[in-house]
Amino acid sequence: MNDFDAPFPQNCYQPPRATVFRILLKATVCALAVFGLLFILLLVLLAGFVGSDGRVKAVVPPQAIMTINFDDHFGEMRGDDLLTELAEIKAQSFYDLVKAINLAADDDRIKAIVATIGSSPLGMAQIEDICQSIAVFRKSGKKAYLFSSGMGSFGNGTGEYLLASAFDEIWMQPGTDIGLTGIDIEVPFLRGLLDKIGVTPEFYARHEYKTAMTSLVSKDFTAPYKAELTKLGSQVFATLLKNIAAARNIDAGLLRQLIDKAPLSAKEALAENLIDYIGYRSEMIDKVKENTGGELMPVETYIAEKGDGRLSLPTIAYLVLDGVISEGVSSANPIQGEGVIGAETVAEELEAIGDNENVRALVIRINSPGGSYTASSQIWHAVKRLKIKRQIPVIISMGDYAASGGYFVALAGDKLIAEPLTLTGSIGVLGGKMVLAGLWQKLDINWGEVKFGTNAGILSANRSFSESEKTVFNKSLDLIYKDFTLKVSQARDISLKDLDKLARGRVLTGQEAVAAKLVDELGGINEALAAAKAAGGIKDGDKFTVAYYPRPKTLQQKLAELINGGPRIQAEKVISQIGLDIKQLNMLQRLQHDAVLPPFTINY
Repeated sequence: MNDFDAPFPQNCYQPPRATVFRILLKATVCALAVFGLLFILLLVLLAGFVGSDGRVKAVVPPQAIMTINFDDHFGEMRGDDLLTELAEIKAQSFYDLVKAINLAADDDRIKAIVATIGSSPLGMAQIEDICQSIAVFRKSGKKAYLFSSGMGSFGNGTGEYLLASAFDEIWMQPGTDIGLTGIDIEVPFLRGLLDKIGVTPEFYARHEYKTAMTSLVSKDFTAPYKAELTKLGSQVFATLLKNIAAARNIDAGLLRQLIDKAPLSAKEALAENLIDYIGYRSEMIDKVKENTGGELMPVETYIAEKGDGRLSLPTIAYLVLDGVISEGVSSANPIQGEGVIGAETVAEELEAIGDNENVRALVIRINSPGGSYTASSQIWHAVKRLKIKRQIPVIISMGDYAASGGYFVALAGDKLIAEPLTLTGSIGVLGGKMVLAGLWQKLDINWGEVKFGTNAGILSANRSFSESEKTVFNKSLDLIYKDFTLKVSQARDISLKDLDKLARGRVLTGQEAVAAKLVDELGGINEALAAAKAAGGIKDGDKFTVAYYPRPKTLQQKLAELINGGPRIQAEKVISQIGLDIKQLNMLQRLQHDAVLPPFTINY
């Protein structure tokens, strides 16, 4: 009997451990792939249960109290992926929030607004915009209430309190406090670390106030950088004092003294007329229900009901540009920080707007610290091309930032509108490279080079610029700066001589920019839409709609994004828990661009 005939062969083969491991690995990978496919199919099925725009069908009660949690994420961009639609992450945008408050003012069903705030991700310009919309709501005869279990706690609650001051009544939970501590500006300087690891930054700027790379090339402030931030901080702080004092009818001098004493307990805040009541949210809700007879309704429900209107009507296109400007396609940041404004994607959206015959005007909402000069120029040209093609008036609405490359894009607009605390300007350019020669030396790594051309390998990180390379590189920066300032001069009708006092990299607030004629007027989304309506020939009383761009992604695009790991996740809180500041990480990421706002954080 041979082994083939034996019922139980004696010489059984034992596969090596490595082979067993590979088999198990393949099986695991296959199982994960199958699971992933089933998960995606499940998302597709679930997507069928929501509206075509990713929103659940809304039911607004006949007697409603609209609730808003300002600690939720209301980014400039609408969430447009499957996970955003199906998870707890809010898909609504900042535009949707402002729109909802405005519509609620004239909606007989909405009896009051009840809001909550603690530590909000809203920027200063956004807060100013909401304050204006709350003022419109209150003028309709309805009341707005705000509750907080602590505004910024021991600090950085000044922005939250500015927003709170726009409401009729401010309630604080017993035993809590207000971090009305003012503002401070922080800048990371990395030169010491770079020296230790053998990395040498070689960067050049146009000019002394274009200070983005100071964080890399210096261990401390330069005199122009310090002077510019001091001026900027003084203006922001003065505006905050003025607005809060006016809203709460408090003497500005007394308010300044209170800020220096802060954080303030709820009892101290009540005694100084900073708040109106001490109590729990349930107590405030009971009072509002008793006064109005309404029932609570989340603002998201109201937003979903209103939708975007009929696109067959005369239309104002509303295009959002949010993030750092770059070439190629737009993308969202997976940790919900700054996204990427892709010039290619924006050009496609502008073409789609141009193809919509119902569009009478375009509002471009810019919330960008800048980015690639080449990409900024491409978007600028695409806007100009649209204006020539369709003769559509373009209104620019500036968010928290519209600086450097962001301001360059804004120059294509017919009217520029900014909030007083918008950061804009930063007309300048910079560039350079990180030289790793010292690091290679520490690691005992030697790079050889064979060149064919005097300036070949000019951007090589393995060596410093040669004198010839320095000359041609700085010549390029001079040409870009000349082009930038010339376009500003032509668009804003400012002589190059006068512009020199405003440019050279200087950062301006919105109110400074208006005074300097770099911006036309102060205002937010409401003012921009009103200007677009007038410019588009839409008369008061005429029906019209606002079409939001970028256009919603198709299900195929969302699935592709999901498979590629692209959907946004709300990880900011997780990151902060391990001691990192997502805003600072985003700022350092900007340093790869040549037309960008300096990396500083205003804590308020």
